[in-house]
Amino acid sequence: MQTLVQIPRHKESGRHSHPGIEVGYIIRGDVLMEFDAGPPLRLRTGDPFFIPEGAIHNARNVGTVTTMMLSTYVVDETKPLVTTY
Repeated sequence: MQTLVQIPRHKESGRHSHPGIEVGYIIRGDVLMEFDAGPPLRLRTGDPFFIPEGAIHNARNVGTVTTMMLSTYVVDETKPLVTTY
């Protein structure tokens, strides 16, 4: 499954996980990707990212424009795409 994720200035996705991997690319903006198990990752326009299956994370827009991320999920279709915490 592939989605275009948009996060407005000063907003965040909220803590969540996926039942499979997420591979993405920052189309526009600056994001602080925060993980429950590990240090945060600063991502800028043009940066790729990888989130392992089940990793609890939060994408926080720390830039000056609406962030746009292209995310591809390789997930178990029988489970919900997102589990929130």
